[in-house]
Amino acid sequence: MPNLPFDAKISAYAIALAPALASVAVDCAGPAPLTRTPANSYAILARDPLTGEYGVAAASHAPLVGMNLEFIEPEVGGVVALGGPHLELNEKVLIALRDGLPPDRAIAVGLAADPDREARQVLALSPTGTAVFSGKKLERHAAHETGDGFAAAGNRLAGKEVIAAMKESFVSSDGPLADRLLAALAAGRDAGGERNGEHSAALLVVGPGARFATRDRLADLRIDFVAEDAVGALLVLRARVDSVYGVVR
Repeated sequence: MPNLPFDAKISAYAIALAPALASVAVDCAGPAPLTRTPANSYAILARDPLTGEYGVAAASHAPLVGMNLEFIEPEVGGVVALGGPHLELNEKVLIALRDGLPPDRAIAVGLAADPDREARQVLALSPTGTAVFSGKKLERHAAHETGDGFAAAGNRLAGKEVIAAMKESFVSSDGPLADRLLAALAAGRDAGGERNGEHSAALLVVGPGARFATRDRLADLRIDFVAEDAVGALLVLRARVDSVYGVVR
């Protein structure tokens, strides 16, 4: 550094060090926070009146959608609150179903004290019927369909045709409930699915003659996370499991 007055030398050193200090500050701050994508999903919940089986299939952009499908019981029915774990909400609705309330009233009981109920989407099913609640604050596209023994719903979809395709697939098919649920889920994916794609998917069927040791499971399959096409991965998993353990009737 050339001969400069002391104060000028200090200023020159400060200017030279500034970029390095800024780099250290960025490193100390850590990586930029990830942008959180809403954990939305689509699902179909159904009952087979001939076999007494209940089942649900779902797919989501978020990982671990299968964690939210635990609330289904033989002879009672089931509930799925889309968009997150929602443990308390699911439990309240399932308890109401056990107490004999019809699905629409059971959903109302579950949402009664929920300040964010207009951001919820809830499917419920029992031997007495089906019901879906879709709140007014759901992101587009949100849609739902109900019919004889089934309810399908989703939000943050590519379009409302996703749920229409799931309904059409389910009502026009026959055979084992697990097959019909998976076919409906695949139809929803093929119609556009969730806007951000599907990274997790799951299938649960409960009922008489369970082939797994716990909680009346006929089928309990989960894809917790894949980079793309979790529904396709779930179909492959179902085929692999059936090749080893036998096909669900």
